[in-house]
Amino acid sequence: MKQQRISPLLQCLLGALVLSGTATAAGLEGHSLELKARGIYFDRDYENDANDRSQSALGLQLNYESPYFWDVIGIGLSGYSVTELGASGRLTSDILSVDGDGDVHESFGKLGQAFVKLKYQDMVSAKLGRQVHKSMLLSSSGSRAIPNSFSGGTIDITPVKGLKVYGAMYNEWSPRSDAHFYEFKTDRSAEGDIDYIGLVGVSYSSGPFSVNVEHLKADNFLSKTGLVASYTFALAEKSKLKLTGGVHTSRDDGDLFVTGSESSELDDEDVAGAVAGRTASDNDGFGVYVAADWTFGNVLLGGAVSKFDGAWIEDNFAGDHGTNVFPTGGVLADFSNRDELVWMAKLGYDWKDYIKGLKTTISYKSGSGARNSHVPSLGKADESELALDVRYAIPVVKGLGVRYTYLDYKSDKTGRLDGVKEDERDHRLYLDYTYRFF
Repeated sequence: MKQQRISPLLQCLLGALVLSGTATAAGLEGHSLELKARGIYFDRDYENDANDRSQSALGLQLNYESPYFWDVIGIGLSGYSVTELGASGRLTSDILSVDGDGDVHESFGKLGQAFVKLKYQDMVSAKLGRQVHKSMLLSSSGSRAIPNSFSGGTIDITPVKGLKVYGAMYNEWSPRSDAHFYEFKTDRSAEGDIDYIGLVGVSYSSGPFSVNVEHLKADNFLSKTGLVASYTFALAEKSKLKLTGGVHTSRDDGDLFVTGSESSELDDEDVAGAVAGRTASDNDGFGVYVAADWTFGNVLLGGAVSKFDGAWIEDNFAGDHGTNVFPTGGVLADFSNRDELVWMAKLGYDWKDYIKGLKTTISYKSGSGARNSHVPSLGKADESELALDVRYAIPVVKGLGVRYTYLDYKSDKTGRLDGVKEDERDHRLYLDYTYRFF
């Protein structure tokens, strides 16, 4: 059954027009209304030809945000719409979603954001309702036609300059290729078995130094903690060096962490006598990294090394593609398996002296020594990923840009190791346009 739903975007548009009329009467200061349009095309080629596919779509976002009325309360609304432009090959949820009958949804719409925002002076701010999220361990992905969003509440506290204490609690989410909001679950549980996803964090920045620590909990399932610190050295004119280090853990944290509950990253089904969905599982993942980014003029040189003890789990719940906190993390694979050593090198260049608005980055990641997460003798692998990223902000049309990404992932695997994927080559094309009404 194919799905036709664009009414939430139209409803948001009508509401935003009413709000803009009110804003015009009262003055536009502090009001924001913008339209974001994205044409997106993915061409994905796999080692197993049966998995090959391409999908393209048009994504629309209409985002309205009010000022703080009486310097205390305001609102935000975002209507999202995705319309199929084309689909071929294996039908699976990617840019577009696939229903139970195996058909691609030709279009869908939803009210992706609808929140009330509150603040007290410049010290405390909060949001209640549907919203996008971005922090160290949880993030609304922006790599598809529209972002995924969450439903719940967030709070930021800034007691002194440079210091921020923040938290979030969500009980539902909406995937980037779907019209609906869902309660959280694992790969083996029913929807809603994870009561909430919660996190708390502290960040501090002063001049060239910054540090951020965050703890995330998927209730009765998984907990993660991360610590990242960086320092930027000013070198010669137009030159600086940023050094970053990070320590991250991911641990089983409840009765929902059973064999197969994280099927794409763990090999706990290989333990003798384990029964998928029933046998209690465990995993203590630990990863550390150091990274350096050196910019001089229009050139960026970067490198990083990561080492893992146990498998660091990227996905926070079923359907989540996680937030990979490691600079060595791949786009097509996590590169965070048990015992894996990963290095990354990248080169970027801003072509503004020749072609204004054009930037390119090429990177290469290589992981070696990966092992089966629960029975090391049953699997080992090496993997690599080459990525080319070309971005062009078209100068003659304000708000218009194009991006092309080429990804080539290769692996050499013996035995079982779920965190290492089959060979894959991706071409991804984005055409983005943003128009601000006010």
